[in-house]
Amino acid sequence: MSELAADETPIPGTKPRAAAVGVVEASREEGQAILDRAAREVLNISGEEFLRRWDLGEYEGADDPAITRVAMLIPFAR
Repeated sequence: MSELAADETPIPGTKPRAAAVGVVEASREEGQAILDRAAREVLNISGEEFLRRWDLGEYEGADDPAITRVAMLIPFAR
C-alpha cells in the first residue's frame, strides 16, 4: 500500500491511491521486433510480410483474431 502525500486525505470507504506505474517507450526497432515475433507466432509469416499484405489490403474485412492481434501492433512498428 502506498503512503499518502501530506496534502492527501483518503475518502472514507476508499483505498489509498496505488503508487504510480512507470512507462517505458519502445523504440521503432523494438516495435518492429515485437510485431515480427507476433506475426511469426500466430500467422507463421514475418512482420515485414504482414505489413506488406496489410498495406495491399489483403486483410481488409478479415474477422480473424490472429490478424487483429498483430494489426494492433502496427503503430509500434512504424
